[in-house]
Amino acid sequence: MKVLVTGASGFLGRGVVRRLARDGIAVRALVRPGRALDGGVAERFEGDICDDAAVAAAVHGVDCVVHAAARVETTGTWEEFAEVNVRGTRRILRAAAAAGVQRIVHISSLSVYAVPADGMTITEDSPYESESESRGYYSRSKLAADRVALDAAQRGAPVVVLRPGLLYGPGKRPPLARQSFNAGRFKLILATRHYPLPLSYVDNVADAVLLAVQSDRVAGQAFTIVDENVPQAEYVAEYRAASGETWQPMFLPVRVVATAALVLERAFRLLRRRSPVTYHQVCRATRGARFDCLRAQRLLGWHPAVTVHEGLRRTFDALRTERANTGAAAMVGATS
Repeated sequence: MKVLVTGASGFLGRGVVRRLARDGIAVRALVRPGRALDGGVAERFEGDICDDAAVAAAVHGVDCVVHAAARVETTGTWEEFAEVNVRGTRRILRAAAAAGVQRIVHISSLSVYAVPADGMTITEDSPYESESESRGYYSRSKLAADRVALDAAQRGAPVVVLRPGLLYGPGKRPPLARQSFNAGRFKLILATRHYPLPLSYVDNVADAVLLAVQSDRVAGQAFTIVDENVPQAEYVAEYRAASGETWQPMFLPVRVVATAALVLERAFRLLRRRSPVTYHQVCRATRGARFDCLRAQRLLGWHPAVTVHEGLRRTFDALRTERANTGAAAMVGATS
């Protein structure tokens, strides 16, 4: 088997490439020119997800495509997000169909789900977000791409959609919360203490990708991939212990912030401008929901192998090692 991984130089893409290679699968890595790639684990193929010819060439001769490429920046125009996340997904699906690819694994996001009230349980059968226009461009484009992938599956394409939670792991500083801010020796957290944080360790998601590639009975399915729904206050304590940091958490009053966002949104509307934050964005980011993964466990046989406790330990150990190596290299450079 040969598998094409798009976005192979990204955080999740690198983890997927390593996991597939470790299982003996030949990997072709689609990366943009100039992007670094872990050496020795994949065939490097340079190209842009926005280029029809490059996508067709990258897909030629592979058995499976893992589509992990996405624009994830916090800035940019809607057109920039739509070109990469929506039309890029369409390009992959068209090229894969033309090449006779046997499986397409599309990496989506939890942001596609609606969370209309606090305390809900979300499954793959829960409805899509209905107010995507009030969300950021990333969330809006990922929802559109998810629809594109599942529409193709309904027409017979061998598509599997995976929806991971907040990604973390070695090589990337873990998120403290969905929204947090630095304020001296305090970390301001926009969440209640009991908010269930949907975390996904990168290697656990890569395991799910491998299972989706190999399983012969999951085409047309979507799967939520969340390790644990950890209460925010409990996660903060684990985070501080693993990092060894001494800042103090401060939980912001969610209702006050939501009201302020509503006032700001209305003021910008009068000015005929887009508000930097909307009432819906604050509500969506602070409504607690438990993300159910029983379908992934039952059909994929997926279970998170790495706990949040262990995942945080590994991640901060890697960050400390990276800082030590950087410091040692700087000292060598200063004395040479």
